[in-house]
Amino acid sequence: MNAYFPQSTGSVFNLGLHTGFMLARRVVQRPEFQWHDAAVEQLNELVALERGWDGYQAGPVRFDTASFALQMLESSCSEDTPCPQIVPGSDGDLQIEWHFAGGDIEVHVRGPLQVSAWSCINGAEQELELTNDFTVLAQWISSIAVPQVAAATAA
Repeated sequence: MNAYFPQSTGSVFNLGLHTGFMLARRVVQRPEFQWHDAAVEQLNELVALERGWDGYQAGPVRFDTASFALQMLESSCSEDTPCPQIVPGSDGDLQIEWHFAGGDIEVHVRGPLQVSAWSCINGAEQELELTNDFTVLAQWISSIAVPQVAAATAA
């Protein structure tokens, strides 16, 4: 299986200078969150879909859309966020969803910087168009995911 989204991580390097001073350098790395590997696997599968996967003429999820969706998830989800359901759309787009007893979140990624988000949390519905600021999405996810994680930990 071809991997479109590498799962390798970066690291911290120490640069020794002649003065004996050690300088830590930070490099870009992928987060090691519970949901990350499962999301990457799902996105790889959706990008690799054959044309006509839906019984009609739908193409695979576009790579730029999947890549943007992963970046969005990395900025919105915490370490213990449950992995969302990720499903393809017929126009190369995708839908990302979380469904819990406390609420539902649905995110439609039409392309980079083109996101529709809907939530119904404790009976209150909200719908937004988002581009590059996913603070509200992170708050939604936290508000329904934290009780789920706490319940799983207590069990």
